[in-house]
Amino acid sequence: MATSTHSVRPAFSPLRSVRKSDEVYEQLAVLIRAGRFPPGTRLPSERELAAQINASRQTIREALYRAELTGLIEVRHGAGSFVVASRPRERGDALVLDLMASEAGRIAEFFEIRRLLEGWCAARAAQSASETDLGALLQTLERMRQLELTDAAWEPTDVAFHIAIAKATGNPLAVRMIEILRESFSALYRLKSVIPNKEEKALVWKHHWDVYDAIRARAPEAARAAIVAHMDYVERSLQASMQDIGA
Repeated sequence: MATSTHSVRPAFSPLRSVRKSDEVYEQLAVLIRAGRFPPGTRLPSERELAAQINASRQTIREALYRAELTGLIEVRHGAGSFVVASRPRERGDALVLDLMASEAGRIAEFFEIRRLLEGWCAARAAQSASETDLGALLQTLERMRQLELTDAAWEPTDVAFHIAIAKATGNPLAVRMIEILRESFSALYRLKSVIPNKEEKALVWKHHWDVYDAIRARAPEAARAAIVAHMDYVERSLQASMQDIGA
């Protein structure tokens, strides 16, 4: 597979007065589809693209983020962005990943679903969790305590905590529904990677501990309130970050 940047400099067009990252993404998709960046090609760096298109690096980063979510490119840390497909995934395959990238306002709907589902899971877990379930939650909390929000292991550990709560309900359907949302969790973390993160590690960890503590205390409503409070905090932080970059 070729790994060098395509030698022919594509002719990007001046940006119109729409959301700039959307237009950069559309131009990039057209160039990839036309074969100017065939699969296997390494794209120019963010700095090079920003200079060619006369856009900020943040705009380029958002466009590349969307291109990755829709399956056009793959970002290899330390190596660059590589084209992996000539066309984006169909809308039905992209699901909420592309939706979250292109329609930021829908993020509120994602959190609304999580509040309902995970609020129920936390309350049920407070009634049904076994000692094994509590041990699994505590073990995950200990791993989270040792990590930073920027660590690569934070995301899978955080997701594991939420799945452990669903398992503690004893309801296989709840587990399956949380697992279906896992791609959305990943999309959320990928979005966070390209915007300023206003979350505080100590507070985020304390939120998770409060959920565990309420489940351990067999307090369903306290468990529900704790996980909803966490969702509220994450959503507020995310919206504030997106406002900072004009999303």
